[in-house]
Amino acid sequence: MKFMPGTRDGLMINGGGFQGKTETACDAAASFEDVWRVVHHQLLPGPTPGTRDVFVPVAYCRLPVRATPKGLCKAILNVYGNPHPGTLDDLVRAVRDAIRDHHTTALLIDDITRLRLHREDDQDTLDLIRELMDLNVTLILIGVDIPGSGLLRGAYVDQRTGQWVFPDNGRGGRHNTAAATQTGRRFDMVDLDPFDYSTPAGIEDQLRLLRSFEGMLTTGEMPEYLFGRTRGVVGLLRRLIEDGCTEAILTGEERLTPELLAKTTIHLGNLDDLDPGAGEVPDIPQNTAPPTKPKTRRRRGRNTVLDDRGNRPAAGD
Repeated sequence: MKFMPGTRDGLMINGGGFQGKTETACDAAASFEDVWRVVHHQLLPGPTPGTRDVFVPVAYCRLPVRATPKGLCKAILNVYGNPHPGTLDDLVRAVRDAIRDHHTTALLIDDITRLRLHREDDQDTLDLIRELMDLNVTLILIGVDIPGSGLLRGAYVDQRTGQWVFPDNGRGGRHNTAAATQTGRRFDMVDLDPFDYSTPAGIEDQLRLLRSFEGMLTTGEMPEYLFGRTRGVVGLLRRLIEDGCTEAILTGEERLTPELLAKTTIHLGNLDDLDPGAGEVPDIPQNTAPPTKPKTRRRRGRNTVLDDRGNRPAAGD
């Protein structure tokens, strides 16, 4: 929400695959864009049919599986619908011009842990990402297991602020037009953890099964079973419940039970655009049986031999 010029602190969003990082970040960015457009209402150009928006406060792109500076530049330019120049220098210049001309203040780059820093192209791509912070834009990097990916190599935690600091590497690449600033790039890091038993089940309110009831997913044996099937990964939980609802409707059960979900296989859908090597595809727990109800022991009958059965007729009567 700053107006003054200068390098903006970045944000890293860390979590497991299918953990909801992208959805959470994009939802927050959309709310920010709504606020930012209201702030700039009097300065916004009017809409022109058949043209792209001139004011783009938030831009989102994904890092290509095989990351290169050229590939990243093309992914960013695609957001604005701009053409791709032929050389790297022209691509970087076009990206800088597009971010500045469209007044972009938040740039989201997803799948950042696809970078493998043992490759020179990947190192150059990370350098380029950090240099974009000079454009008064807040960088939001989204990835799986960022601390363990090697992206923080050379960075250190500022004990005073708790931020990760990336000092300039001084390599002086062709696109390193901001190397003379010699300023550290700072990032905060937030973690999206798996859900636990105490997590409110908001999804329960969205189900439209005829026999659903309050606490269907949050009481009894269901929370433990759902956690065992998904390990707290919200993406797996959503797929399990969606497929379970389909099964409940087709069979006429019209409610979710551990026994019904035990027959439901979690399908992740199309994985062609995901990189398993970057941890983007989570492991699905297998052979998770539904909880078994404890057997009730049959009570042994009472010996009634000595019971007084009331008045009996006397012998000889």
